[in-house]
Amino acid sequence: MGAGTGRVQATRSSAPAGPLSETMVMFAWNGTIVVDADRARAALNLVLARRGLPCLGEAEFAVRFRLPLAELFERLGLAEDDRAAAEEEWMAELAEVRAHLREGAVECLGALRGGGAWLGVVSGSSPAAVRFDQRSLAVPPVWNSIDAAVSDTYGMLLRHRPIRPLAFFVGDSPDDIRSASAAGYTPVGVAASVPDEHPDCEALRSAGAAHVIRSLDELLAIVA
Repeated sequence: MGAGTGRVQATRSSAPAGPLSETMVMFAWNGTIVVDADRARAALNLVLARRGLPCLGEAEFAVRFRLPLAELFERLGLAEDDRAAAEEEWMAELAEVRAHLREGAVECLGALRGGGAWLGVVSGSSPAAVRFDQRSLAVPPVWNSIDAAVSDTYGMLLRHRPIRPLAFFVGDSPDDIRSASAAGYTPVGVAASVPDEHPDCEALRSAGAAHVIRSLDELLAIVA
C-alpha cells in the first residue's frame, strides 16, 4: 500500500464459487455504503466554528468536501499543527449522530457475496471511522478487502484491477467515477435522486458514469 493508506481487517480472504465468480465490485464508503452527508457537514461546521472559520452551506459542502480530512482542512485554512486535533474533534462529533446504510445495501451485498463476487472498499476515511461504521451500523461481513485513508483512489483501484476479469466501482462523487473509469472499471454512480436533470445525477453522468442509481439493490441487475 502507498503512503497514507490503511488496511482495515477484512472478514474474507476469498469468495465462494458462483455465477459472479469472475466479477469484482469495489465501493466507496461515505456517501455510497454509508449515507452521512448531513452529519459530516454538521461535524465539520462545528470544528470550523470553534476556530472562527466560515461554516459551509449544503451546496458548498457538496462541492468542497473531500477526504482525506487533512487535505480538506488545509484547503479550508486550518493551521498545519491543528489539523490532527481537528480530525479527532470531527470524529468525536460524528460518533454523536448516527448515519445509516444506503437503501438496499444489506440485500445487495448479501446477493453479490452469495453469487461469488469479490467485494472491496476503497475509502478516504480513516480506518477508525470505517471500523466504527461497520460496528455501529452492522454492515454485513462480506468484504474481501478494505482499504482506508486512501489519498489516491485511482492508484488503489489500479492495484486491485487484476483480481477479476470483470470489475465495477460504485461511488457517489465525480472524482470516484473518473478514477474508476481510468483504472478500467465500469463506473456506477450513486445519487440521492436519479432523474437526469437532477444536479447530482448530471454531475455523475458528465464524469462518465455508465449507470446512475439511487438504491443499491438496483446494482444487482447491472452487475448480472
